[in-house]
Amino acid sequence: MAKDLEYYLSLDYPIECFAGEHEVGDAYLAQFTDFDVKAASEDYDEAIELAHEYLEKHIKRQLELGKELPNPGEGVRFMEHREALKAYRERDYEKALNLWMEEVKHKNDQAMTNIGLMYLKGEGVEKDFIKAREWFEKASEYGNDSANYNLALMYQTKLGVEEDQDAAADYFRRAVMKNHQGANFRLGLMLLKDRTNEDGVKEGFECMLSAAKTGHPMALAQMGGVDKEPNTACKPNSMFRSYSIEKQVEVIEDAIDRYIRPILVKDGGDIKLLDYINDPEIEIRLAYQGNCAGCSMASTSTYGIIMDTLSQVIDENIRLYVI
Repeated sequence: MAKDLEYYLSLDYPIECFAGEHEVGDAYLAQFTDFDVKAASEDYDEAIELAHEYLEKHIKRQLELGKELPNPGEGVRFMEHREALKAYRERDYEKALNLWMEEVKHKNDQAMTNIGLMYLKGEGVEKDFIKAREWFEKASEYGNDSANYNLALMYQTKLGVEEDQDAAADYFRRAVMKNHQGANFRLGLMLLKDRTNEDGVKEGFECMLSAAKTGHPMALAQMGGVDKEPNTACKPNSMFRSYSIEKQVEVIEDAIDRYIRPILVKDGGDIKLLDYINDPEIEIRLAYQGNCAGCSMASTSTYGIIMDTLSQVIDENIRLYVI
């Protein structure tokens, strides 16, 4: 796709809207954090709309002038950041460090994270886990997902800190809030270890599914059904779909009890219906338990049996996820 006005307007540039007040009443300031583009209004929605209008004009002007534009999240000093990255990739660590130290003065949290990584790996500086952690903590204060992910790994693996699984989970959650897929996968693994904790299993399932949907290879190995699409052309089961959601769940639980659970119990396993969604489409989420829990083969070896069973009970226009 050509990097024209349409291309840049299609990008998801982060925008923040701050509430304030003046002598007349409430006011809102909307700002695109990758540009010096702001808009103010007494109405929240109007402030956002005006900011988008100003952004379009700004991008159009910059393109006419032949200027480079940032990618989402690069910030207003994106050219300095790109220069530092170029130096780092060329292994000119001294130049990269100096540039990032300058960026820190402008509260660039990604620069803080990158300095932390240099200390973590010993690139251009003496390896120092304490300094790495301190830089990650600085960046974490700004919500940097990579910094939170690295802090979680440090607490999970006792890297320069005492092992603290609760702290690791907390930092993974902070990264998950920014859609960090590595954090989704690792938090999912942590929470799915104890399958007696239903709330934890549900959260872990959501994390693992999110990672799998982005193509995370290890998450895909854990989660069955991500590569399957409902058969929207099949004849719908009108009777089942006319039931209340409570009755639909009852029918599904009965099918599991009759045809699926006995097979798993023979091998010391079990299965649990975690969630059922019937709008806008039917989605069924199941979690293996007992000996089947955590088995990478389980998501594929019995998935077909479960899907066949539920397709007969409902119809083939369903989405089934099993972990």
